[in-house]
Amino acid sequence: MEPSSLVEEILSQWQAHRSLTGPPPTPIRLWSEPCRGVWIGSGWGPAVPYPPIDHGGGHRNHGYLRIKDNLPTLGLIPEAVDWPEMAAFLAAANASQSPIETVGCEKAFSPAQGQDVATVQVGSYFDVIFTDIALNDRPENALVLSGHFLQAMEGCQRWWSGVEIELRRLRGLIGAASPWGLLVRVSGYGRNEDEARKCWGASIERITKTVVKLSRNLRWSGYDLK
Repeated sequence: MEPSSLVEEILSQWQAHRSLTGPPPTPIRLWSEPCRGVWIGSGWGPAVPYPPIDHGGGHRNHGYLRIKDNLPTLGLIPEAVDWPEMAAFLAAANASQSPIETVGCEKAFSPAQGQDVATVQVGSYFDVIFTDIALNDRPENALVLSGHFLQAMEGCQRWWSGVEIELRRLRGLIGAASPWGLLVRVSGYGRNEDEARKCWGASIERITKTVVKLSRNLRWSGYDLK
């Protein structure tokens, strides 16, 4: 399925929910098939910028650091240290020619659940917005972007991976009135950490290549959604 066909299907399901001004009580499916899909998330996205937060137990949010047009700061992102796959995605998404940027990320190993012989999972997420702040006030723009990510992951069950995307209303974004963004979760599974990371890395590489090809004018075309 081409990204344009995916986007058309996603937007057709969005029509019934266009009046939303905040998160729904429960997630709403817009499109999905095995290993990939997009939902309207039931939780709020971050207020950007945000400060460091110590959650205790060794878990810490390091706070917002803008990478866009300032790639040397990528070396200051703890989540990307010794993870070149993540660093490559962050570099592509935050490059000057990219229409998007990241405002949060994380990755971690954990036990895999319900994955047949796979016992280990690499889970990761990226919070993604448009660099042109005004575009974030139209959730349709984020849904157009989601179609490109989903297309990149076509057939992902073959390499033990998956992507789940949430359209989320952000708590705040300087310069935007009612911003929306994407929470992109990418997972890889394996019988050990090396295999899980290899499967996850294959997905990150596909999504990175998609980001590199995005038009700087990527946005909703405004066709009839009545």
